[in-house]
Order: sequence, then structure tokens, then C-alpha cells
Amino acid sequence: MENMNFLISLNILNVQTHGKMIYIALYLPGEAMDETDVALCRLLIFNSRMPYSELAKALGISVQSAHRRVQDLIASGVISGFPAAFTTRAYRSTWVLVHGRSEAASMNGVLDALEREREMDMAMVASGNYLYIAGSVMDPGKINRFTSSVIKTAKLSRPQVGIVYNPALMDVEDEAIIYPMDVKIVAALKNDSRRPVTEVAKELGVAPRTVTRHIDRLLKANLVHFAIGWHPQMSGDIVTALHLKVRRDRDREQVAAALVRRLAMREIITYSFSDHPESMICMAWSPTILSLNQLVRELEDDRVYEEVVPNVILDARYYEGIKGTDPPVSYKASV
Repeated sequence: MENMNFLISLNILNVQTHGKMIYIALYLPGEAMDETDVALCRLLIFNSRMPYSELAKALGISVQSAHRRVQDLIASGVISGFPAAFTTRAYRSTWVLVHGRSEAASMNGVLDALEREREMDMAMVASGNYLYIAGSVMDPGKINRFTSSVIKTAKLSRPQVGIVYNPALMDVEDEAIIYPMDVKIVAALKNDSRRPVTEVAKELGVAPRTVTRHIDRLLKANLVHFAIGWHPQMSGDIVTALHLKVRRDRDREQVAAALVRRLAMREIITYSFSDHPESMICMAWSPTILSLNQLVRELEDDRVYEEVVPNVILDARYYEGIKGTDPPVSYKASV
């Protein structure tokens, strides 16, 4: 088993890969992004409530440029919205990834059928009918039920299963307490996490400072995630998950740092593995297939990795799952 952070839901997973690393490329037809667009998406994936002034400062561009780029990404379909939802920590749930080759006749049919699984979170279709299926399971004792169900529905052969491990959600001092007002605020932000505090406060009949206080506490305790509906396949670029296995005679921390420096603004996020410290995954952007091939060749020529293996993602679908329900709520005195 190896702990793996899967990009779309930004959770670290514990995934069985039998010692082999995977290299996933997303081929994205359409109008191309540039490095600044990619960095902008990265910031919004982590916190879509970041003000345009903070986005502009982080990217070294004007506020007007930051606003225009976001609007262009929306118009192109790369960003489909700004959803808000409670995290797996708030639900006390477990994020599970099941992946393998499907023997089903229609991948679209599989994606439709998975809609019936109430704990589904997302599914991705790769070349050769290889599927990645993720869900947030409320009861740890029912993980086998979830995995068996989706394996059967997707007709996966030789499936592999991953279990969430995310220290960002688990190793925090703040208690995982959700108050009724938290539920109301997240519901008000569900379809637009960028709504002004004053607008939410007016809708809920409370003071703006009350809304701000609750949002700040939820963020600090990692109980809420303000994300984006991210569809890079609507762009003309390639987003690649470089799954790399570091040679045993190399310092893994130094290798990881060197990789991030090499990729600079092309890097979206990099993950390491607790039980396989020699392995890591780096999500990176490339403007063309040629650029991606050059990057792979350079990494192989570095002689620090044992493996780099490709797989192309063709489609993705996202499900409401448990996000359509409220997490456990405390009715003690609120903050």
C-alpha cells in the first residue's frame, strides 16, 4: 500500500500499486492556458475565496488581470463554478479510491450507473478503459461494501483500492465541531464560494462579522473546502500526474525539492508516500505533447528515478455524494 494524494479532491490516498508508479497525462483539447493561468487554478483549487487582490499579489499581476483571467477561464469552461463543501474531516468519513481496467462496453454508461452509488465523489476515465473511482465513505466498516459495489458496476478487472490518509485533515489541534450556523453558511456558499460576506449575512439575518468568524474557524480547522469546478480538458493543454520512483541511493527530499524547482510555475501540486518514501507524484502542466515528452525525457536522463509510466485521462465526472447531506452537528454554544 502507498499513501497518495489524488489531485481533484486534494486528498492523500493509500493506494495499492504493487510497487509500480503511474504517470497520468490529461489531454486537453481547446484554447490553451499559460503558466499564470495554471498557477491561478492552483490557488483557487486550494481556496476559491481568495480575493482578487491576493491572487494578483501571489501571481505578480494586476488585480484587473487576475479578474480577467478568472473570467476567461470560466468562459472557456476550465472553471465551471466555485463550490463550497464540508471536508471529510467534518463528515468523519474516509475517502476511498478504486482503480482498474473496465470490461464494460460503454464508459459513459459506467459513469451514469455510478450515480446510483450514494457515496460517490468522482470518476475518471483513462485510455484503455482504465477507471479511477473515488468515494467518501461515512462508515469505515462499510468500505468493502463501497468498493465491491463500484467494482461490480464498473466491471473492473484486477482492481486496486486506496484508503485516505491526509495529515492536513487529521493532524490538527482544533476540534472537528460543526455548529448549526456553520451548516447555514456553507449551504449559502455551496454554489458560489466567492459570495460576499455581507450578502451571506443579509440572507441569514446575522452580522457580517459573525459569518467571517465562522468561515475563519472552519478554514483553520480544515472543516470546509472552498474549491473550483475544474475541467482542464476544456483547455488545449496537458496536465500530467508524474508518478515517480526515486532510486534508493538518492536523497528523496532533495529530489523532490529539485523537481519543484525544475517545474516552477508548471507544478500544480506534488505528493509523497508515507509507506513508500521512494515514490512521489507531481501534477504538472505542459502546453504541448512535445513539451511533455521533453519533460519525461529530462526526468529519465536525470538518472534519479527508476520509473516513469504514462496513462492518458480522457474524461471525468463529479458526484454530489455525501456533500448533499449535513455533517454531524453540535448544538452546544456556538463561537
